[in-house]
Amino acid sequence: MISQSPTGSSSRLQPGGLAHSPEEIARIPLVGTWLLVGANFFLLVPFFYAFFLLQSSNDNHAFKPHGVHPPSLAIGTIALALVLGSIALTSISVPRLRAQTTLSSFVASGWVGILLLVGAVVAQIWQLSHLGFGIVDGGFASVFVALSVFYTIEVGVLALWLISLTNRAGYESRHPIAVMDPQRSSVESPTPITALATSYLIFSCFLAAAGAISWVVLYFL
Repeated sequence: MISQSPTGSSSRLQPGGLAHSPEEIARIPLVGTWLLVGANFFLLVPFFYAFFLLQSSNDNHAFKPHGVHPPSLAIGTIALALVLGSIALTSISVPRLRAQTTLSSFVASGWVGILLLVGAVVAQIWQLSHLGFGIVDGGFASVFVALSVFYTIEVGVLALWLISLTNRAGYESRHPIAVMDPQRSSVESPTPITALATSYLIFSCFLAAAGAISWVVLYFL
């Protein structure tokens, strides 16, 4: 690990130097988030590939056997609307985190967004428990159940992420965290909450797009 020395030299560790500058620390969660988005993208693509492959082949009419049809469109739409509503609300609120004095204003919208995500998870679980078919009842059923379970877990993870971000915003609104000067301090600065919020926003936008595409594919195609 190479430190940042007070003179800007990185050739060797020096007393009082920082392992990472504040700018580098802020980039870490952003890089990690893009890797997470990429991993989730390659997890979602096989579901859609399987859906269209099984639909086009439809061997022995096994894609949608008799009695298998898309479940309640209303519940699926409500679940998606709750997710999109939460993401839209937090997307509007994220710019407030740029100033330390506005952290407290994010807390209220953050908790509303959390409740919306929890409601979406509850709606998805209710839908999955009232399908009328199982994962082995044809091609459509297998993709629907697998994709719905995967997406429900992702929404739950997003809710936990937002809980963490909201709690930190509330804490920092009461206990401001100073950014250390790398030229004068040997203590690394904590990751700025703006970087954490931006990471949340990137992943939530990806999840919103994935949810909308899944909704169209599963209920209308």
